[in-house]
Amino acid sequence: MISYVVCPDCGYKLFKAGDGSNVETYCLKCRLKLRISIKNNEIIIQKIILKKE
Repeated sequence: MISYVVCPDCGYKLFKAGDGSNVETYCLKCRLKLRISIKNNEIIIQKIILKKE
């Protein structure tokens, strides 16, 4: 099954992906870095926080 993935912060439509996908990307609208995985039709979106030193 193909699913559309949207940014959890701004709602921008990022792309569509199928089961078994693992992607790391930036939201083009709000510049948030995301790690996305799809397993058994469950979409898991993790925000990647970069620490400034």
